[in-house]
Amino acid sequence: MKIAFLASRKGYLKVMGSLIQAAIERGHEALLLTDPAERKPGEATTPEDLAHWPRARVLPIQRGASLVPLLTGARAEALVGPSLHFVLASMGPEADIRAVRAAGVRLYSVDYILEALNSRPEAYHLLDRTFYTSEDQRQLHWSLPKFKAEFDSLRQSLNLAARSAVGGSTMLDQLGLVDREVVRRRLGIGPDKPVVLFMSLKMTVPERRLVWGDGSALTRTARAVARRRPDLVPEIWKGNGYRALAEAVRRFCDRSGAALVVKSREKNRDPRFLRNLADVFVERDDEVFPYTSIQLMAVAALCIHFLSGAVLEAAMAGVPSISVGVPLSRAQREYPAHELVFDTRKGGIWNFPGVAWFTPPEEAVSLLEGRTLADFRLDPSARHAYVERHLGFDDLCSSQRVLQAIEDDARVSSASPGAAPPS
Repeated sequence: MKIAFLASRKGYLKVMGSLIQAAIERGHEALLLTDPAERKPGEATTPEDLAHWPRARVLPIQRGASLVPLLTGARAEALVGPSLHFVLASMGPEADIRAVRAAGVRLYSVDYILEALNSRPEAYHLLDRTFYTSEDQRQLHWSLPKFKAEFDSLRQSLNLAARSAVGGSTMLDQLGLVDREVVRRRLGIGPDKPVVLFMSLKMTVPERRLVWGDGSALTRTARAVARRRPDLVPEIWKGNGYRALAEAVRRFCDRSGAALVVKSREKNRDPRFLRNLADVFVERDDEVFPYTSIQLMAVAALCIHFLSGAVLEAAMAGVPSISVGVPLSRAQREYPAHELVFDTRKGGIWNFPGVAWFTPPEEAVSLLEGRTLADFRLDPSARHAYVERHLGFDDLCSSQRVLQAIEDDARVSSASPGAAPPS
């Protein structure tokens, strides 16, 4: 079977890298659709990225142009991508998505850190299957207040269960590829030294940069006033909470005899104090197979983050984590599922004692003060419950499960060549 993968961004390769590899190993031809005009900073795929799959065929796409000639010319039988309905809709009109499906190309969407929850119900009309990480996630999607009425209406004509599947996270399969000894040598950290992984806060959000960025309170006040945000001045003069937390993490590492590894990205625009406090500062995020953050998580003893998808990576790796709450950015508040995705009540993704501890930002320093790694131990029974609810599987075989479903659909299609496409 010829399977096309939407590989126009590094992030997409992180999600589908193991799935691409599984397809190749099972004898399928992988077609990697790349976008030479990708504009998102740091996200354009490179020849070095694609070299991980030398047996794959690379097909450049032209943004705004129909995918039909490209896919039919390559005789693709399926197209797979993260959040596929949303991505295709952003690339061209819905009519083109219908044209791709009408040309006999089956369409599949895989989950990328809960993004399946933001897929609009009409995607069920256009895609052959939407893959979810867990059954809990699938049921939550169908019951979201913004989508429930439409999903209930769809049930009158569509079998929602047949148009979806629970496969786990294809992205997290990459944990099985990590050579921990190699990672430690690259970081310059000995084999017996514990690692605290600190996922830096994205400072591109103006409020965060003004309140918690570099400079004295007076300097940040001047910046806030110049940017017409005098409302932030009282918060600025309460002290730099981000710096206080970073310093508390540094003391925590010293008490625990641990190395502090800060994982950042160039676009995060980190304040200088964060780099100065770290033993190792990882700024570049270039690797895609296995991707950078899963390599770091594989050697961590604890992860500290800010309502980040790293919480799922940590749970998969058996690493306890601390989720520090922060006000949501404007972009996060626009997600249809943001109220439930970022729900910090107990039992949710971010607040699952024994696996993930949640703390409001104003309590983060006191949570760490006087404690060591021994105070944040993973509870195996809690992790089992977390996996069942939020990860679906922890066998690192999700790519094989997703691929099996695609293969099963191909057999059904072959046996019923006259079957009607989705309505």
